[in-house]
Amino acid sequence: MPLRYGVETCPDDASVLHLKLSEIADNGGRVLNVIWQPEREVINREYMDEVRLPVPAGYVIISEYFE
Repeated sequence: MPLRYGVETCPDDASVLHLKLSEIADNGGRVLNVIWQPEREVINREYMDEVRLPVPAGYVIISEYFE
């Protein structure tokens, strides 16, 4: 049976995370991993002055679905 994987992001809010995890389960999926990432700045190297862009904290959800 082939598997399909999903990766989605979620803001740093426990109630939104709970809703997303429930949605995955309701759609027949299984959560493989949840990763929390802190607030940080990234450098956009497309510009000559290397603009720093803020990235808010949040979660990355990795899921698996049977097809």
